[in-house]
Amino acid sequence: MRNEKTIFLCEDSVDGIFTGVYDAWDSRLGHGNVKLALKGRANYEMFASYREVETDGEKAEKVARTLRRRLGPEDYAHIYQAALSKEEERADSIYRVAVAGLAGGRSGSIMQNLQNPAVCRIFELSRTTGNEAHRYYQFLRFRELAGGVLFSEIKPENDVLPLIGDHFADRFPGEDFMVYDRTHRLFLIHEAFKQWVLVVGEEPDWEKIGKISDRETQFASLWRGFCRSVAIQERRNVRLQQQFLPLKFRAYMTEMNGGA
Repeated sequence: MRNEKTIFLCEDSVDGIFTGVYDAWDSRLGHGNVKLALKGRANYEMFASYREVETDGEKAEKVARTLRRRLGPEDYAHIYQAALSKEEERADSIYRVAVAGLAGGRSGSIMQNLQNPAVCRIFELSRTTGNEAHRYYQFLRFRELAGGVLFSEIKPENDVLPLIGDHFADRFPGEDFMVYDRTHRLFLIHEAFKQWVLVVGEEPDWEKIGKISDRETQFASLWRGFCRSVAIQERRNVRLQQQFLPLKFRAYMTEMNGGA
């Protein structure tokens, strides 16, 4: 008689998924008899039992530490970036890659084993999430609020704030700045000369954010004027522009009439 499948329902977060990996492995039900899914996004299956996973920071850190040590920093980076993806099947794919990567007798990078469907999927999700984060290095725009804090809004498809925090902290180490992710309702907050942090579940004070400094008004006007002056209307190519600057990034860009 076939064993009943047990599905572990994880919180939709990196810590939630890593905790699910820990609990599924620790259950000793057999890797083929367990599956990971995200709470609120799972399609319930017949002939399966379900276990709720309570997110545990210590368990998640143990999984992260083991993956970094056993698989190496590059493979771990792929798994971590995949965990930040919007795709709901990522939790089970991460579990399958962890199982394959930690199996005895393995040599070389697990991410080179692209004939494994789970590895191939993690590689795709990591690349997509990483590419989106990299684009925000170019397209994110700050505006200076009346209190001197720099503020930016983005609306990414994937959870990219953990991937871009170091970049902007390195660029503006002496600035107080905030980046608000509208999609995930998440703040990246950086206090001058300190480590950036993520804040979940808070809403922006839109009244304060709407009050920009006089200097910001002047510089925003100058920047838009510069962008208009360097454009050659006779050579305008809308389709080519959209390849280099997709529409989804434009709403919050100063030169595209977003922001200030």
